[in-house]
Amino acid sequence: GVAILATLFAYDGWILIANMGGEIKNPQKILPLAIVLGLSAVLIIYVLVSYSIFKTMPAEMIARYGENATPHFAEMAFGKIGGKILNIGIIISIVGCMNGKVMTIPRIMYAMAKNNELPFSKQLAYLNKTMHTPMVSISVIAVIASGMILTVDADRLTEICIFTIYCFYVMTFFGVFKLRKTTPRAKRPFSTPLYPLTPIVAILGAAFVLVSELFSDLSGVVISLVIVLCGLPIYYYKNRV
Repeated sequence: GVAILATLFAYDGWILIANMGGEIKNPQKILPLAIVLGLSAVLIIYVLVSYSIFKTMPAEMIARYGENATPHFAEMAFGKIGGKILNIGIIISIVGCMNGKVMTIPRIMYAMAKNNELPFSKQLAYLNKTMHTPMVSISVIAVIASGMILTVDADRLTEICIFTIYCFYVMTFFGVFKLRKTTPRAKRPFSTPLYPLTPIVAILGAAFVLVSELFSDLSGVVISLVIVLCGLPIYYYKNRV
């Protein structure tokens, strides 16, 4: 479970960089390049690490160590300093992930506020006059995240959010087909390569995660859906106003 979550989050950076599209110069060129290079680098690192572990350790040892197989491999390869190096690498990875999410996730709240889709949209859409950052949205997200971490187990939070995230991924991928159908002649800053194969593969991959979550953590799925449904009254209220 934890290993799968770690893998999903390792590849999850592609959506974070997409959230920054409105603030990037020449995004139609930079975004595809960043996504392809980033995902390729993560894929290559994972394959090399996995290959090294299976080449060095027998299957029964890997099964016995479970989530501790990678730290044990690092110690086998580099001695006791190997475990310390791995821990440093994990800390750097966590800080990098936090930096990316702090930069990008408040942009979702900011974008929704600019479209007047949230309560207190005027305040949430405020930009710092010097740094041009959505400070109010960042502060609100930080307060919400802190409250959740202090009241709920952090590992449980990551498990709960996976299903909801991939539900929205599937809707996004289906959106590619809808836009191609409703606006076939629209000028597109970026066109999906190998269409329709690419979104079909993406939908199948996301569907696999959703089905796995339904079988492995049904209670977490229900909780995540209830949290999302809590936003419907606000959505209908804002649209009525």
